[in-house]
Amino acid sequence: MSFELPPTPSALARLRFRHLQLIARIAATGNLHRAAEEMNITQPGATKMLQDSEEIFGIPVFERHPRGLTPTEIGAFVIDYARQTIGDQARFFRSLANLKRGGYGMLSVGAIMATGPDILPNALAELKRRRPLMTVVLSTTTSDQLLEALEKTELDLVIGRPTEARHRALFDVEPLALEDLWAFCAADHPLAGRAELTLEETEAFPWVLQQPTSPMRQVIDRTFAAAGLPRLDNLVETTSIFATLHLVLRGGMIAILPHTIVQDAVARGELVRLPIRIDNPLEPYGIIRRRGEALTANAEEFVGILRQMCSKPPGRSASPQPHQGSNDETPGTR
Repeated sequence: MSFELPPTPSALARLRFRHLQLIARIAATGNLHRAAEEMNITQPGATKMLQDSEEIFGIPVFERHPRGLTPTEIGAFVIDYARQTIGDQARFFRSLANLKRGGYGMLSVGAIMATGPDILPNALAELKRRRPLMTVVLSTTTSDQLLEALEKTELDLVIGRPTEARHRALFDVEPLALEDLWAFCAADHPLAGRAELTLEETEAFPWVLQQPTSPMRQVIDRTFAAAGLPRLDNLVETTSIFATLHLVLRGGMIAILPHTIVQDAVARGELVRLPIRIDNPLEPYGIIRRRGEALTANAEEFVGILRQMCSKPPGRSASPQPHQGSNDETPGTR
């Protein structure tokens, strides 16, 4: 098969949405037969459609192997485009259906878990008060995963922080607030109640942490390295707050989370803050948007609400007085 670069306008006019759907399904399954089944077309039809797609783009999108298909280097770029286009269409039709019902359309927001207990619910409540028929799609996970979705146009904006150098070129970042990180355990944990504690003493116990690509996990790994300790290996990795808290409460594990998430449970005595110092603070989290792209009216409204709620100059909020398991000589975790 011969290819030409770049595709001609007449070739681009042949591109159909089904071509993009097939490319996305092959990328997801690695198998042309399975992709054809999922799209309810014959395998010969799928083969012809893939050939047409590659002629339109002027490059081989996939490499053929006995066990399936894998993206070529340039094909990965085409696959990203296909996924973004499919996502854009799905959001368009959801927003259109909402508008036809008299609503305000749709807003897709991604937020890190530190915003969960206060800023995020308060901002969304105010947004829904102003625009009650707006559909809000909320994703809550780590910054690295949220920014991947933002880059793919799966989200309108993110409340988080950049995790890679290239993010500074892709996105505009407006700082909102800093967060304190607290190490904590269950009230019946062997380390609960300790007035002093070293990082080395925690290695004997299981931890529950975020995945290595998350900013908070990177801070923790750097802190252990600075103390001359190896990375923790007795651990469970999860992005779920629910799972983290239950593994601490029921599984005897240690965790580190933003203080906004655990401070109420610490105050009730269900959890105990540990006197562990984290010397590498996270940078402020903020509003992250795709550079050079105008926000929708719904997104602008939400951003305005966030600014109002975080109108004080960015700075680390004062930490409450340490609870059991900490003392005034040991600075709060960051």
